[in-house]
Amino acid sequence: MGRLFIKFYSLFIFVVAVYFFSVVNLDNFLEDTVRGYLQNTTRGSFALLENRLLNVPEKDWPDLVSRINAGGGYPVELQVMTALSLAPDKMDRLIAGDMVYTDIDDAIHCYKRVAESQWVIRFPFGQSSADDGKRLSKSTFNLIEMALSEEEKGQWPGVIRRVAKAFSFPVILEDYKSLPLSSNEVDVLREGDIVAQIFDDKGAQFFYHQVKEGPFVIRLGPFDEPLTLSYLQSIMMFFLSALVALAVLFWVFPLWRDLKLMTSATNAFGRGDFSFRAKLRKRSVLSLLAKNFNAMAEKIQQLISSHKELTNAVSHELRTPLARLRFSMEMLASSVDEKDRLRYLESMNNDVDELDKLVGELLTYARFDRVKPELIFKRQKVHPWLKKIVDQASVGENTLTIDFDIFGHDLRYAYFEPKLMGRAVGNLLQNAKRYAHSWIGVFFIDDKDQYRIIVDDDGPGVPENDRNKIFEAFKRLDPSRGRDTGGYGLGLSIVQRICQWHDGDVQVERSSQGGARFIMTWKKLTIPNK
Repeated sequence: MGRLFIKFYSLFIFVVAVYFFSVVNLDNFLEDTVRGYLQNTTRGSFALLENRLLNVPEKDWPDLVSRINAGGGYPVELQVMTALSLAPDKMDRLIAGDMVYTDIDDAIHCYKRVAESQWVIRFPFGQSSADDGKRLSKSTFNLIEMALSEEEKGQWPGVIRRVAKAFSFPVILEDYKSLPLSSNEVDVLREGDIVAQIFDDKGAQFFYHQVKEGPFVIRLGPFDEPLTLSYLQSIMMFFLSALVALAVLFWVFPLWRDLKLMTSATNAFGRGDFSFRAKLRKRSVLSLLAKNFNAMAEKIQQLISSHKELTNAVSHELRTPLARLRFSMEMLASSVDEKDRLRYLESMNNDVDELDKLVGELLTYARFDRVKPELIFKRQKVHPWLKKIVDQASVGENTLTIDFDIFGHDLRYAYFEPKLMGRAVGNLLQNAKRYAHSWIGVFFIDDKDQYRIIVDDDGPGVPENDRNKIFEAFKRLDPSRGRDTGGYGLGLSIVQRICQWHDGDVQVERSSQGGARFIMTWKKLTIPNK
C-alpha cells in the first residue's frame, strides 16, 4: 500500500520484536535484582544453619538436617560438592564461599558451601514441576500396585494393559534393563522413591516407580503438555498485536488514500490543470487541508483568469489610441496645410494623454489587485469626511445636484480606513456622474451591527442580469459607450476590493429614482476611546 505502510509496519514489527526479546530475556535483565533479593532473604537462614552444623561433628550433620526439615516445609539438603552439576562460573563462586542460585525444573535453588568443607547446603525456593508430579503420582502408583498384587506376576502385563485403558496417558510395565535412567536414578528407584524424568527439548515428562514385589518398574507418561501461562501470554500478545495492527490499518488506510488524492491534486495543479480540485469526505482527517487547497486553487485560478482578461483588455484598450496615433502621424507626414497639421498634432496629444491616463488607471488597479495591505483604521468624524468627498465631486458640475445625508442615532463617528473608503465613495460618485440625468444622492447609514453607504442616481440604471458582471475589471456593459462616458471599467472593481478589505461587500440594485443604487456595507468595529 505504499511506502507509508512499509515504514509504519516496519516500525511496528520492530517494537513487537523488542517486546518479545525483552520478555524472553527478562530473567537475564533481572538476574542481579533477583540475586540481591535472594541473598537478603536467605543470608540469615544460611548463617544460622552453618553455625549449627559447625558446632556438631560432621557425622551428625545428616541427623541435624533431618530435624530441621521436620514439619513438612521445603526441605534443606546436604550435598557433596563433587555431585553438583553447576556451571563453571557458579562453581567457582560456590567454592569461594558465595551463595549461588540456579533453576531446576522451574524452581530456584540456592547453594551455600559449609565453611571449608566438601558439603553444600541446598535450599529450594518453591517446588519444581517434578516434585509436583511425584506427589500427584504417588497415589496412582499405589493403586496400580494394589491391582498387580491381586494377580500372579505372569498376569501383570495383561493387568497393566487393562488398567491403562482408564488413563489418558501411557502406563507401561518395564524391567530395569530397558530403563533410560542413570545409575543414580536407578539407585533412587531401588530405595522405593519416585523418579521424574523431563526432556525439555521434546517437552516429554515421565515418572518411574519400582513395584515392591519383583524387578519391575511402572512408567507413567509421556503426558500431554498443558497450556501454560507463558504460552497463553505469547498467544494473547500475538492476538493483541494483530488487533492493534488491524486497528491501525483501518485508521491509516483512509489517511493514505486521502494523501494519495491530495498528491494527485497537487500533481495535476503542477501540470497546469488549475480546474482540478481535491475531493475528500467531510469526515476525513485531511478535509481542512483539502478545503484550504481548493480555496488556494480557486484563488490562483481566478488570478490567472483575471490576468488573462486584464492582458486582453489592456491590449484592446491600447490598440485604439495607438491606431489613431499612427493614423495621425501618417496624415501629419503627408499634410501640407498648417491647420490640418495642427489638428493632427492636437489629436496625437489627446491620444498620448489617453494612454497616460490608461497607464495610470492600470497602475492604480494593480495596486488594489494585490494582497490585502495593512489597513490603518481611524475614528473618523462622518459629516466632515463625507462633505469633503461630495464637495470634490461637485466641482465643475452645473447640471447635477449632489445631495448627502447621515442617518443613525447620534451618528457622529465611525471606524474605518478614511483614505481607501474615500476613494471608493469617490469612484461611485464618478460612475454616477457619467449616467445621472440631474440628481445624485449619497447617504451614510448606521444599521445596527454594520455601516452602509448608499449612492443613488436618476440615470438609466443597471440591468439585473448584468449586476454581478459590473464589478469585473475592464467591464463596460455598453460597448458603444466611449471613454468619455464609459471610462475603462476599473473604478467599480476597485470599490469592490476596498469593501472586501473592510470585510464588507458592495451591491447594486434599482434606486427609488429609477437609476442605479450602489450599496457598500461593512461590519462595525469597536471604536477605541481616545
